[in-house]
Amino acid sequence: MPRIEDAFEHYKHGRLQEAESVYQQLLTATPDDSDALHYLGVLRMGQGRRDEAIELVTKALKIAPLNQDAWNSLGNMVATTGKAKAAEFAFKRALELKPDLMQAWYNLGNLYRRTRRREEALDCFQRVLALDPRVVGAYENCASLLHRMRRHEEAAAAFQRWLEIDPQNPVARHMTRAHSHDAPERADDAYVVKVFDGFAGSFDRTLAGLDYAAPTLLSSAVSEFIPFAEGRLAVLDAGCGTGLCGPLLRSSARRLVGVDLSPGMLARSRDRNVYDELHEGELVAFMNAHPAEYDLVLSADTLVYFGELEAAFAASHATLKPGGLLAFTLEAQPADSKEKYTLHFHGRYSHGEAYVRECLERAGLQLLQLEDGVLRKESGKDVHGHVTIARKSLPGQ
Repeated sequence: MPRIEDAFEHYKHGRLQEAESVYQQLLTATPDDSDALHYLGVLRMGQGRRDEAIELVTKALKIAPLNQDAWNSLGNMVATTGKAKAAEFAFKRALELKPDLMQAWYNLGNLYRRTRRREEALDCFQRVLALDPRVVGAYENCASLLHRMRRHEEAAAAFQRWLEIDPQNPVARHMTRAHSHDAPERADDAYVVKVFDGFAGSFDRTLAGLDYAAPTLLSSAVSEFIPFAEGRLAVLDAGCGTGLCGPLLRSSARRLVGVDLSPGMLARSRDRNVYDELHEGELVAFMNAHPAEYDLVLSADTLVYFGELEAAFAASHATLKPGGLLAFTLEAQPADSKEKYTLHFHGRYSHGEAYVRECLERAGLQLLQLEDGVLRKESGKDVHGHVTIARKSLPGQ
């Protein structure tokens, strides 16, 4: 007769059919084997058979109502149905039975975080760390929650603790610097990839809720300087993300190319089926590798991850044909700021107008427009930015 330990071993090594077979044999012999019911339910959940999974674990708990692990499993399953109160009940029942059940504290914290009960979520993740200070995800959640709650001094300390426990994590490194006024010249490529790969699935939906306007502002501004003749332009969408600018550029582009660091974002761009080419890569290196190739380089909310702008503008000059346009948005510094650029708590840079003008001139780009625009909303407030158009001079000019 197989043992449940045999099923665990199969499951651990990804042999799901063998694990399922063991659970079925155990239940054939003993239909009220609560452990077999519970773990078959966990397996079913992994197979995407959620309703059956919930039914199996519920049955297991009727037989063994003091099984804290089964209550924790049930909480995870029910949470995916959107029934937050039922999931909360299951996690709390698990913790009543075993107050130091770290996994249940973590799962309850995630439930509270998703339902924006941030104080309660923070308490849960802090309890996780009290039980096991090696849980990297709990540091990340504490830091992120404190940041969202605008408790910036506490957030700075939390990001620092996260970096200490996970020193190779690019998000922890970048956000620690953002909260300590120690701005690098630009965000690390690894940070950009990690953030946007994680954000790709919800990016468009999130920005729609923030009245995101940068693509529309840029395409409208460009149309005043270049006639959008049908299929005439070679266009580079530098930092194309999920391709929000693509549909606005397609009718005017003979060739429409997108480049982005994030493979997750590029996959979403590919789904739009509007680009002729999509490339995974860093935009400065890409532009330098394609000299005098484009009539228009457009970059919507990408240079906000650069502090120093000189390299990006020089590369733009290199990749543009004579007379070509560079169009981009940046977040604006407060009017009374004397800084060239500032790295903010949210991890993005803002830039001073004088510095933008200076960098464009140094790169050999003629400024045509630098206007204020509301790029989106954040925490209910308008985010103001520079909507900027510059031209590479024609020979002899």
